[in-house]
Amino acid sequence: MIRTGLTPALLALVGALAVQGHAGQGAAQSGRKDLESQSRLFQKQVPQKAGAQNQTRHDHAGKPLPDYITGDQCLFCHRTIVGATWEREPHAWTIRPVGVPPSVAQLPAEATHVIGSAQHFRALKLIGYGKFAILGRDGKSWQPDVFATQCTGCHTTGVDPAAHTFSAFAFDCYACHGDVQLSHTSNPPEALLSSKRARQPREIASICGQCHLRGGRSESTGLPYPNNFVAGDDLFEDFKVDLKRADDASLDYADRHVYFEVRNVLERGSATTCLDCHKIHGDPALKHAICVDCDAAAGAGKNAKPGKLRSPTCDY
Repeated sequence: MIRTGLTPALLALVGALAVQGHAGQGAAQSGRKDLESQSRLFQKQVPQKAGAQNQTRHDHAGKPLPDYITGDQCLFCHRTIVGATWEREPHAWTIRPVGVPPSVAQLPAEATHVIGSAQHFRALKLIGYGKFAILGRDGKSWQPDVFATQCTGCHTTGVDPAAHTFSAFAFDCYACHGDVQLSHTSNPPEALLSSKRARQPREIASICGQCHLRGGRSESTGLPYPNNFVAGDDLFEDFKVDLKRADDASLDYADRHVYFEVRNVLERGSATTCLDCHKIHGDPALKHAICVDCDAAAGAGKNAKPGKLRSPTCDY
C-alpha cells in the first residue's frame, strides 16, 4: 500500500497511543535498522571554480533509495507541533485524494487524486503502485507516462531512481528533513531544517531548490527533477540550473525570485535563506507583510504588482 503520511485518522490513532505511554514508539523504532547517517555538513559554501579539483560527491544520484523513517513514525513525537497543522499546509496537499480540500472544479469520475492548488490543478488516476496517469489538457485522455517523467520528483516522496515510482504521494517528512536517524532524539541538530541546527545557506537552498528551482534538469537522467536527492545532499552536484535566469524578465515572477535568492547564496555568499521569510510548519504565510527580494534594499517591491503565475515545467 502506498504511504500517504500524516492522515487525520492516523493523527487520532497517535493521540490514543500517546495516552498509553508512547506504547507505539518502541514498536515503530524496534523494526528500524541502523542506517549510515546521510546528514553531512557541506564542505564547500560556494561553487568550485572551473578547473578546480573534483571534491567528494555529496549526493545520492545513481544510488538506491534509503530506507527512511516515515512521517507516520515521526508523529509519535511530533504530533502536537507538526501533526496538529500539517493537513492544512500546502506541502501536505501537493497531491491529495479527490474530495480533500482545497476543493477544485468538477473532475472526471475516474479521477482518484488531484495535483496542484485550487487555481492550477490536474486530475490524477492511480494506475498501480507509485504510479499515476494524469488527465490531458483536452480533459478527456489519460496520459500514463507523463506524471513519472515530469511531476513525481516534486509532488511525491521516495521516488525510485530507476522506475520513477513513488512510495508516498505529497510530501512525507523525509522530503525536507532527509534520512533522519533515531539518534536525533538526543541530538536534535542532526535533523535537517531543525530549529536547533545551525543554518547553512547552501544546504537550505538545496532542500528548497529541489522542487522550487523549476527549469533545472538532472544531469544523469535528463528529467526536470533531481535524481534521488536526499536532504543533506548538495543538490547542484547533479541538478543543473542556469542561474542567469534570475535576470530574465520573461520568467514567472515567483520562479525568478527563487533563482535570484539561490544565486545570491551560491555565487554571492549570501547568508539569507528561504527560512528567513517562509514558514514550513504552521501558518505558511510570509513572516513579513510584503514580498521582496530578500537581499534587496529595505522597502523594495512595496508597490510591485504580481503577474499571472505560469510554468512551462508544470504546464500552466
